[in-house]
Amino acid sequence: MGPFGSIVRSIIIFVSLSLSALAYESSNIQFLYSDGFNGDSVAYDTVDGKKSTITFEHYRTWALGDLYMFVDLMDGKKLDGNTSFELYAEIAPRFSFSKMTGSAVSLGVFTDFYLATQINQGNDYQALLLGLGTDIRMPGFEYSSLNFYWRSTNIANDTYQVTAAYRSKEVFHLHLEGFIDVTSRIINTQNQLLWDVGSFVTKVDELYAGTEWLYYDHNNNGTSAHTNVWQLMIKYRF
Repeated sequence: MGPFGSIVRSIIIFVSLSLSALAYESSNIQFLYSDGFNGDSVAYDTVDGKKSTITFEHYRTWALGDLYMFVDLMDGKKLDGNTSFELYAEIAPRFSFSKMTGSAVSLGVFTDFYLATQINQGNDYQALLLGLGTDIRMPGFEYSSLNFYWRSTNIANDTYQVTAAYRSKEVFHLHLEGFIDVTSRIINTQNQLLWDVGSFVTKVDELYAGTEWLYYDHNNNGTSAHTNVWQLMIKYRF
C-alpha cells in the first residue's frame, strides 16, 4: 500500500486527535441473526448457514467534518474452517470543504463536499480508501451521502469504490436505512427495514426491530462468490 497507505493512516490519526471539537454524535448497538448464510462466499457464509453478529455503530460531527465507524463481532464457522468470533471494523472520517473554508460549498441538492478517507480492518484483511464525497438533499430522507474512493487492499489489486448510504424518514413508525458498495469486483449492500418499537414501550426510546437484507456478489478473474440472506435484527440507539 506504500505512500498511499501512509497518507490515509496519517489523516485518520489526525482526526482521532481532533475529535474533542464535537457538535453531534449518535451511537447504536445491533444484534443480528440468520440461519440463511448458505452461499459460497468466504467473506460471509458459514458451514451450517448460522451466524450471529453484534455491531457497534457510531457517527459524529467534528470541527472539520464528520466521522462514521462500526465494529462487527461475528460468531459462525466460516467456509475456510475458522470458527467463531471474527472481528471486522471500518472507520471513515471525512473533511468538509464548507467547514475547512468557513463558507458554504454546495451545489443544488449537493449540500456539502468532502475529502473522504476510510480504513477497513478484518482478521487477515485491510483496505485503505481515499477520495471525494458529498451529502445529497433528497425528499423523504433524513440523510443520503455518496462517496467516490480509490481503494487499496492487501489481498487484491487497487480499484475504485463507490459508496452510497441513506436513512429514510419514518412512515407509520417504519424506516429504511443502509448502504451499497460497488467496486470493479464487488457489489455489497446491506439494507434494513426497522420498526420503532420504542415509540410503543414506556421508558424505552430509540429501540428498533426488523430485518436486514445482505447481498454480496464477487467476480474477479473467473472466480465468483455470492451471498443473499435476510437477517432478523434488533437495534438500540443511544
